[in-house]
Amino acid sequence: MTEIVEKLADEYGWSESVPNFSGKLQRGSLRYTEAVELADALEYDIVWQKRKRN
Repeated sequence: MTEIVEKLADEYGWSESVPNFSGKLQRGSLRYTEAVELADALEYDIVWQKRKRN
């Protein structure tokens, strides 16, 4: 977790506090823009895909 927090701080100006990041995850208070930045830092894409109806 420390590694990703450092990367988020370097690339996006996030706080370097692991407890702050952990608290956001535990409280479920991560904003969508933060989720996009987190996904990017983890080298993931967030994909919106329309559901198929049965």
